[in-house]
Amino acid sequence: MAVDDEEELTIDDLTDADELPADSEADDDPPWGATMVVNDTTYAVSLFWQPLQDVDDPLPEVKETADGVMDGADLYCLRKGASSQYGIGNSQEGHRPGQPSAAAAVADIFADRSSSVAVFKVDEGWWFIAVRNDLILSEEDILYLNEEDAKRAFFAMMAVPDWGRKIAPASWGIDGTEEVDLWDILKTPGQSKMIRIGGGGKDQKTLMIAGGAGLLVLLIGYKLVSGLFTPSAPKRIKPIVPLPALVEEAPVKQVVEIKPWEKLNVLDDVLLRCYAGIQQVRTMVIPGWRLDNVSCNASGVTANWSMQWGHIGWVKRAFEEYSMKGMDYYVSEDARSAIVTISIGEIPTHTSTPKYSIYDVREELNNIFQAMKANIRLDEERGKPPTYRTSANGLGTEIVPGTRVYANLKFNFSSEYPPGDWLSLFKKFPGLEILNLSYSPDKSIWNYEGKIYEAIR
Repeated sequence: MAVDDEEELTIDDLTDADELPADSEADDDPPWGATMVVNDTTYAVSLFWQPLQDVDDPLPEVKETADGVMDGADLYCLRKGASSQYGIGNSQEGHRPGQPSAAAAVADIFADRSSSVAVFKVDEGWWFIAVRNDLILSEEDILYLNEEDAKRAFFAMMAVPDWGRKIAPASWGIDGTEEVDLWDILKTPGQSKMIRIGGGGKDQKTLMIAGGAGLLVLLIGYKLVSGLFTPSAPKRIKPIVPLPALVEEAPVKQVVEIKPWEKLNVLDDVLLRCYAGIQQVRTMVIPGWRLDNVSCNASGVTANWSMQWGHIGWVKRAFEEYSMKGMDYYVSEDARSAIVTISIGEIPTHTSTPKYSIYDVREELNNIFQAMKANIRLDEERGKPPTYRTSANGLGTEIVPGTRVYANLKFNFSSEYPPGDWLSLFKKFPGLEILNLSYSPDKSIWNYEGKIYEAIR
């Protein structure tokens, strides 16, 4: 899974990525299924799981999640384990009332160990589930239709330590895993079954709308029939009143403000191009000069060098030998340090609409990093309304571009793992933007800085 730091990856290897459209399939979610059949029972899978706070009255929490996070969700199920949870589903995707939840049933079976991660080969595809501290992780109950997608999800979860149970197909040949037949352990469907979210209220509302529509039809019909037999009143001729003179007003120019997540750099391109550029710098060997640090963002790679011994002629000669397209360098006034810049090309953009609140993102990130026993810094930036000004023609107001601040959560963490290992985690959060990627050669540590925008409710 890990990207080999010593592999010679260059920016030229990524030139074909420029030809991909901004909304290419690489940015789409992998194909998944909503149900699977085990022992003649149809189970609901690929549910969105959340911890339940009020066990006695779960519907307010369920409805809030369904309205705010999963548009169109109309089904849910409850799991009463050591920590209660609810799973959200959607009948348009294939979930049905009364279907048992496979994740809830298996999580109860796995209760003998607090944490388990598994991939089961089923007739419909590869079902992936992760249970951490007896909680089904929010988006880790997925029926993948492609084996490679299931492998990527499994390997990404392997970065989290201390799994009590690891299950994977024997054909994958992963050390420390065992193959388990789902048909042998999932013999009873359990008590957690799909229920409609406020089904009764919805039916009653439908009947009221239908009744009102019927009454309106009858009223219109009465008006039409009575008009056929009632003599029409004589028309009254109203005196003509001259219209006031028309005053032509200049149109008010509307300023269309593009939200930040409507034009984000494609995540894969930023990380892979930055990684390739940093690898190119790391291969440079300059006698008497030390590479201090390397950083990269969508503008390109910047590397700082300092002289330990020798003279400036050596570094200039080295930069000329390593010269490549888009590379430039600057020497300080005292000729004891130098800066190298490398262009990584134009990064395509796309729209990545946020789905989660800052609270949900913070909770999920803290959960992941605490499980990994790693540190992450999170800083919340609250939203700020835009500034308005009088339009140029004086007939209205317009927004001053760039003055509105959209709420977001900034993150900063360091890791020995390269960008490729973190890509699947970053993709879990729509509306995520990588601000800077840096590398410290003396410690072999990567530093990741970015922000995740909050969904607008």
